[in-house]
Amino acid sequence: MRILRRAAILALSVLVIFPAAGQTRFPTQPLRIIVPFAPGGAPDIVARVLAERAATELGQPVQVENVTGAGGNIGMQAGARAAPDGHSILMCTLGCASNLYLLDNLGWDPRRDIRPVVMGGIVPNVLVIGSHIAATNVSEFLALARARPGGLTMASSGVGSASHLAGEMFKALANVSIEHVPYRGSTAALPDIMAGRVDSMIVSLPEALAHIESGRLRALGVSSATRSAALPEVPTIAEAGVPGYNAVAWSALVVPAATPDDAVARLNAAFNTALRDPAVQRRLTELSIDAKGGTPDELQRFMESETEAWGRLIRERGIRGG
Repeated sequence: MRILRRAAILALSVLVIFPAAGQTRFPTQPLRIIVPFAPGGAPDIVARVLAERAATELGQPVQVENVTGAGGNIGMQAGARAAPDGHSILMCTLGCASNLYLLDNLGWDPRRDIRPVVMGGIVPNVLVIGSHIAATNVSEFLALARARPGGLTMASSGVGSASHLAGEMFKALANVSIEHVPYRGSTAALPDIMAGRVDSMIVSLPEALAHIESGRLRALGVSSATRSAALPEVPTIAEAGVPGYNAVAWSALVVPAATPDDAVARLNAAFNTALRDPAVQRRLTELSIDAKGGTPDELQRFMESETEAWGRLIRERGIRGG
């Protein structure tokens, strides 16, 4: 009997050490975060800062893969169509809420083809003007626009881009007419504002901060509901003359819709741990990115709200993607 008992104990020990087939703990291989934009932007920065810390929690390398094109839709489609095993993660941005209304033949449906994991970071935009514009605040800028309907210009990173939509929301809520001038990215637009060829732009704060600090651009207001720690003296656009205005950039981690619950839970826990890390928070704060976190359900509600709000604006303003 003692021999049998010892054999049974040994068998149980083996089962604990070596899980049964099909019960291997996720993840079982390196992971990748698909960023649908080129390196250097806020989504790419958030992905790279989080990847290193999350890899420690997950016990597997986490690589960042930039898949660009079609306003981010090529990368978003690649992420939505990836194998639903949790090893491929998509960095969703505003395009996950807006492209459905901007582009024909999207090739995927953000409402059905992805499921949320966690909010990575929120990035405020900022309304900037060139020094050639005689305005020191939002109210003065709006007064100029109303005095010369269509006479002022506002750059964007391209038709249907986040900066374009933020600008259209600004014009709609302020009831002003400002001519839209699309560029191929903010790196092309900002020099023209500083040179006086274009008057203004609503652009992500990290992209404009150095130019604001140097005095080459004037910041009139930030787009978030609260002021930014990077520019504490600059009011929000809402408090400076456009009540209700709130248009932020965001970077959220999602996976294909059929990804198992246990993988989603494991990813959520790992990335939340990364987002709570003081070193990660410090690095993102230095770049004017607000580290977030939270539950999949919270992210789901946020994305639904963004989809509804931007869809309504796009329809009302008759915007079509490039």
